[in-house]
Amino acid sequence: MDISELTPETLATLRTRRPYPAVTMVMPVDPKAPFSEKDRILLRGLITEAQRQLAEDQDVERDVRLALRDGKLTPDTVAELVDPGVPAGELVVYLSATDPAQVWQVPTDAEVLPRVEFADRYLTRYLAAAEQRAWPYLVLVLDQEMCRLYRGSASRLREVQQHGFPDAPAIPSPEDAVPGPIPRAQPYEAHEEYVKQYLRTVDKNLGRALKAHNGLPLFVIGGDKILAAFLDLTGYRDLVADTLPLTGMDKDTPAELAKRVAPAVEAYRAKQVAEAVRDLEDSRSQNRYAGGPAEVWTAVADKRVQRLLVEEGLLIAGTADGDGRELKTVPYPEPVTLPQPKEDFEPPEPGVDTDIVEQLVENAVESGALVLFVPDGTLADAAGVAAVLRY
Repeated sequence: MDISELTPETLATLRTRRPYPAVTMVMPVDPKAPFSEKDRILLRGLITEAQRQLAEDQDVERDVRLALRDGKLTPDTVAELVDPGVPAGELVVYLSATDPAQVWQVPTDAEVLPRVEFADRYLTRYLAAAEQRAWPYLVLVLDQEMCRLYRGSASRLREVQQHGFPDAPAIPSPEDAVPGPIPRAQPYEAHEEYVKQYLRTVDKNLGRALKAHNGLPLFVIGGDKILAAFLDLTGYRDLVADTLPLTGMDKDTPAELAKRVAPAVEAYRAKQVAEAVRDLEDSRSQNRYAGGPAEVWTAVADKRVQRLLVEEGLLIAGTADGDGRELKTVPYPEPVTLPQPKEDFEPPEPGVDTDIVEQLVENAVESGALVLFVPDGTLADAAGVAAVLRY
């Protein structure tokens, strides 16, 4: 599965409670050589570590241990779900005694450290953070034969087949009763009104989709007339990031469409970063600014963050206090090398989390904050993370 398939409904399903342990494994992969022998060796090392934890964990019920050990925690179970055609820099693997294995292939330029974690639910913070890094967006293709909606992430598009999409119009025409085209035929009476009625239906469906996808930026593609009519009547004009001419895009495959939309997406990303940095500077004079990991962590915990800005390559390790409001950061530990740790490797202190960035992002998203990853060095005076506060 790739990150373009991630929806709020999918995240909610992944977060449901499962028989302990629900196993989450994270590992880097080489995007230029998908699932190479090096990646397979690392996977075997992770599986070995998970099996060790499973055998030693006294909280695991016997039937759950047997189900995982004998049927799920094997390299082959994971490897057969990897699609070599999907470029990715990270794999997130979910395994439990009651569900089929899931492998998510995530495009990322950030450093990925191998991890094995046991909990009573799958840890979705890695997917939530990866999705934000991948700059999710929506693409609406307006066409009088069929309107389609796509969800984009990184350089991939996946068609949305919910919320009334794809939507075929029911625009009657007297020409339908005549075989062949009618030369120099004029638009029949009330044709434009039928088109507007159809676009109102599309807009209503779009509203449901935008709500389900948390108001992602929207790129609208259409011919001049239908695009103008849609922009005139839509209730979501403020969410339209850009528009593009149709020029045959209604026939494009998702991969072709993604390439055509890419320049507009990149331009919008640059504009969004510039605006966010300006807003961050303005928030200082309004006492609505938080900067640095500890201060931002507390603001996120208190649900005060309106927009969270994080540098793309930021890594933070630390420990949270009992109620989760205070964060103490520690030097980021050297990653363990799998399958065999280095002889001089010193494991992190007990209770030290190395996924503080992922936790920040997921908690911010769940509290309704906007999250934006920015180029490294943008937030140098705030140690790589800052926020605009609601109050």
